[in-house]
Amino acid sequence: MSERKVKRAYGYARVSTPSQDLDAQIEKIQKFCTYRGIELMGVYTDKASGKDTDRQGFQKMLRDLELRAHMADVVIVHELDRLGRSLSDLIRIAEWFKAHQIDLVSTEESIDTTTSTGRLFFHISGAFAEYERALIIERVKLGQEAAKEKGVKFGPKVKEVDRAKVERLLALGVSKAEVARKLKIARNTLYLRLREWAEEDLNKEVRTAGQEE
Repeated sequence: MSERKVKRAYGYARVSTPSQDLDAQIEKIQKFCTYRGIELMGVYTDKASGKDTDRQGFQKMLRDLELRAHMADVVIVHELDRLGRSLSDLIRIAEWFKAHQIDLVSTEESIDTTTSTGRLFFHISGAFAEYERALIIERVKLGQEAAKEKGVKFGPKVKEVDRAKVERLLALGVSKAEVARKLKIARNTLYLRLREWAEEDLNKEVRTAGQEE
């Protein structure tokens, strides 16, 4: 089984209430790093519900990963539900990690994307994300068709939208309506950009597959 060399990691631990203790999770993360010879750069923590991914420690970790603050290339958790409680949140988080070339390890569930076998996790989450993008595209098409039937005209002017910021907010579990509000754009504009980006990504995958053949 092949493994990519991982030298630096961030740990993430979360409990739901202030009275709960984080020590057991942190200890398991530290032991895993010691066993694998990984340099643990720090452990980000939250005492908050997993239903809300807009958590201080979690957001700080994503920002540091994005900025490559300590050149960490893997995130280690005790269990996946420490990152988020809903499947949709976990899929978005996994896709964000994959897009930023960050590996994910769950010590309790034996998920380790630094290994060839573990990378199957990213492929599965990617399939779910592709399905979600397809649904978005379909909804946008239906909305445009309905609008055209009502006489709505779509102008040629295109509003610039920061894709990296949108993807980061979605990875944090922020709703699409809230993302649109934060970026001061119409929801239809956001849905249109998501559709365009999904189509661009799909075209790139098709071209890459053609080149590999």
